[in-house]
Amino acid sequence: MLKFFVMVNHKPVLDNFKSSIEASIWKPLLVVILLFLIAVAFKIGLVVSQGILPKQGEKIINGAFILFTTLGMVFFIRWFIVDAPFSLLRRFTIIPLLKTLISLILYFITAIYLLHRLAGIDLTPLLTTSAVFTGIIALSLQETLKNLFTGIWINTERVVAKGDWVNIAGKEGRVMDVTWRTTRLLTFSNDYIYLPNKLLSEGHVDNYTYPSPHHVVEIDVGTSYKDPPNKVKDVLLQMASENPYVLKDPMPEVYLITFGDFSIQQRLRVWINDYGALLKVRSDLHYSIWYTFKRNNIEIPFPIKTVYQYQLHAKGVASDSVEVYLRRIDFLKPLADEDIKKISVMARLEMYGENESIFKEGDKGDTCYFIKEGAVDILFKDELGRDGVVATLGPGDFFGEMSLLTGEERRATAVAKKDSYLIIIDSRGFHGVFKKNPDLMEELIRRSENEGCFRSRNA
Repeated sequence: MLKFFVMVNHKPVLDNFKSSIEASIWKPLLVVILLFLIAVAFKIGLVVSQGILPKQGEKIINGAFILFTTLGMVFFIRWFIVDAPFSLLRRFTIIPLLKTLISLILYFITAIYLLHRLAGIDLTPLLTTSAVFTGIIALSLQETLKNLFTGIWINTERVVAKGDWVNIAGKEGRVMDVTWRTTRLLTFSNDYIYLPNKLLSEGHVDNYTYPSPHHVVEIDVGTSYKDPPNKVKDVLLQMASENPYVLKDPMPEVYLITFGDFSIQQRLRVWINDYGALLKVRSDLHYSIWYTFKRNNIEIPFPIKTVYQYQLHAKGVASDSVEVYLRRIDFLKPLADEDIKKISVMARLEMYGENESIFKEGDKGDTCYFIKEGAVDILFKDELGRDGVVATLGPGDFFGEMSLLTGEERRATAVAKKDSYLIIIDSRGFHGVFKKNPDLMEELIRRSENEGCFRSRNA
């Protein structure tokens, strides 16, 4: 109720709502007025021509008067009991089908009346006494009637409605419309499927949108026995919380499922409110799990018995060690070999996947990042709070230096533009080196102030 009150009191929404309602109410009434005007014209013609035209002509004009008067009355009744009130209730799913049903009944009664009044044909005895004829019609229309009444039941009970994500008889998709005979779905493959309404009453129906659009996405992942389960749980929860499609309430959950032959199985459960994003959310979470586990040295074991040999740094990158790479950085070249070794010992090499967040504006940190491979976008918020890319950094560039120097919060957001290998060094790695080489700190500050938008704003 509060949501509806806020909606209708929002002026732009209220204005649009009123204008659409007025159009839907008054447009059918114009047809009614036109029919009555034509009927009045025939009536005037009948009065004026009385005694002038032959009886047959007067009969034709009188028949036209009856026809247009009857149609005007029928359209007015339809407007009064269907168009006007149902326009106010158009958000209810039963409205389209109910409008059609009432209109058909009105038109059927009108046709019987006009046949009797104008042509002298009385169908009432045929409809009331011919039980055999009625039985034949009912039998021949058995499937059609079943679909019709199922359609009424669907709309009355709110089983499915336009826009719902559903699974009907094994067919999954979004409901595009529900008619008196069929329900039309648009699948994930962008194909349209027309399902008879009887399938909804005879089979099992899953509705992923109503009464609640919240849907659970579950992902099972196995980790090695050397990785503490609680560490894996914390990493999974942190990773899931950064996905924009994952709801904060209910919060993501992780459960330990079983101890397998070669791995500990854990299940990540997250909630989304758009079933249409299911495939993307699954894909994004699987991508993030791989990269996040890689950075946190969590192993996803193979189901085979093998002896593995591990290197200190990420496998698959260039064979140059971190130490060799650091020697290539211009402002570190004046340092002695001993200092370079001290820094490299405290450094770590981490991999970030495409579009993965490295850190966000406002995060605490005391690390500096050197790009070994890949590319990183630096984003700042504008006056409206929207993130915009102000710089793209590549191999050899570094960022996050002011947090390294001062420990202050991040003033920008860094996102991997593509798969990137970053050398990360915290303040401990530079602490002794800065004391021994004060010029190095001054050079780092100078570079951060003079090189690029990101550095000029002290990210």
